[in-house]
Amino acid sequence: MIITTKGKNGLKLMIDLSLYQGQEYVKLRDIAKREEISEKYLEQIVSYLQKARKVKSARGANGGYRLVKKPEEYTVGEIIKCLEGDIVPTECVHGDDACEKRYKCFCYPLWFKLNKSMDDVLEHTTIQDLIDWKKNENTLGIEENE
Repeated sequence: MIITTKGKNGLKLMIDLSLYQGQEYVKLRDIAKREEISEKYLEQIVSYLQKARKVKSARGANGGYRLVKKPEEYTVGEIIKCLEGDIVPTECVHGDDACEKRYKCFCYPLWFKLNKSMDDVLEHTTIQDLIDWKKNENTLGIEENE
């Protein structure tokens, strides 16, 4: 259930592209510097995103990476799944491999509801939402010292 560094840094990369691409391609070294992430690690992450057609690249002096779509058209869920695979609270609710004892299990409804809630948040939150939330942190009740 834990989203790994790859998933978190993949979201940071997508947000950075959203903020800095304009009409230009963004260089990984610039993202690495701004986000304090190894450029080599970003190369690995961006290769997954490129294969999944979430970003595109250009070579040359003005080359780099940019989003294929607008930030509001990417869900956090699609980015995380591209990099991590399915995120589930327990294997009991994992697709076709769902637990065979689920109809007898008292805990299964909890895992099912938790999975649905997580999926709803991930699939209904966009990259643009993340950007907007950060700009409006004070309206979300997030304190800097928390």
